Amino acid sequence: MHRLQIRIRREVWSEMLGHCLEAMPREACGLLFGCLSAVGVPVALNYVPIANVAANPLHSFELHPQELVRALYAAGGKQELVGIVHSHPRTAPYPSDHDLATLWHSTPSHWIVSLRDPSLPEVKAFAFRKRQQENFGLEAISYEIVMD
Repeated sequence: MHRLQIRIRREVWSEMLGHCLEAMPREACGLLFGCLSAVGVPVALNYVPIANVAANPLHSFELHPQELVRALYAAGGKQELVGIVHSHPRTAPYPSDHDLATLWHSTPSHWIVSLRDPSLPEVKAFAFRKRQQENFGLEAISYEIVMD
């Protein structure tokens, strides 16, 4: 089976992890911008932290609307939105039912940074697709993350 692959620049990886660690014990969130490589693989070139305005930021995330719009306009067509990021301060880096229920499932990739052990963050990236066996619901398909 061909595995989905996504690439991220090393400094972007560091910025993303740093933002998630700074937000502890709250969930952090942000956006990854980039492009498609010559062979069609998404490449994350920039990380933009976005404030979490969720009613309960210890257990969920909601992107600050004005910051979200500002980030999308700043990309100005030079780069595409290739991913959304949020952290799980106390749980594994797998999508929760709440994550699967968000409208962000149409974003090319959904990154989850687990900080169960802050000294050893664990990161997974997923694509959300409609389940084949059901008329509703989503399944998470893992990306292989490649560091550039």
